Amino acid sequence: MNSTIRTLLVASSLIAAPFAIAKDPPKVELTMEDQFETKNSVADHKGKVLILVYGDRQGIDASRELGTKLHVLFHPTADGKTAKEAAKAPVVALEGLGKDVASPDVAVVPVATCTGVPGPIKGFIRKALKKDAADTPVWLDFDGTMAEKFGMREGEPNLVIVDSTGRLRMKVNGTPDKETLQKVLQTAQNLRAEAAGLK
Repeated sequence: MNSTIRTLLVASSLIAAPFAIAKDPPKVELTMEDQFETKNSVADHKGKVLILVYGDRQGIDASRELGTKLHVLFHPTADGKTAKEAAKAPVVALEGLGKDVASPDVAVVPVATCTGVPGPIKGFIRKALKKDAADTPVWLDFDGTMAEKFGMREGEPNLVIVDSTGRLRMKVNGTPDKETLQKVLQTAQNLRAEAAGLK
């Protein structure tokens, strides 16, 4: 296991109770277009642990920073690379899997919440994102779906974790502190192990 992840992860017995979705986790059905007008959905990531990092306009920089940090923690060779190169970085291997068995990936996907935007302005937003995030698809939440389904703290990053079968397993509204970040990482690691049949 990567030493950074090992340092940040708490003991496996720790339960992310304040944020985890414990009993009968609901299926997450989301489909959104990105800045390239390509449709994306949770179902596209079946077999992976999916972390959706979302925020409003005021929280966009903090959301980008958190998303990048999470991606690098699970894909250490992405550190310092361009977005295009970072997207190709391999995920940290899970302990306990055979040499030739691929470890379940962790996909960190940015979602921009832009509610109340008039039709013509949506085009400007897409154009700006094509320039600023040319190699990273950003899901565009023009209808406030993320806040409605999962809650949202304005001006800060928010996230949800979806397991490899598309079920909601954790959500965090607001900037995670160190303890909460540890819980996020532990939850994602547990779900990777679950997907690989180790749990």
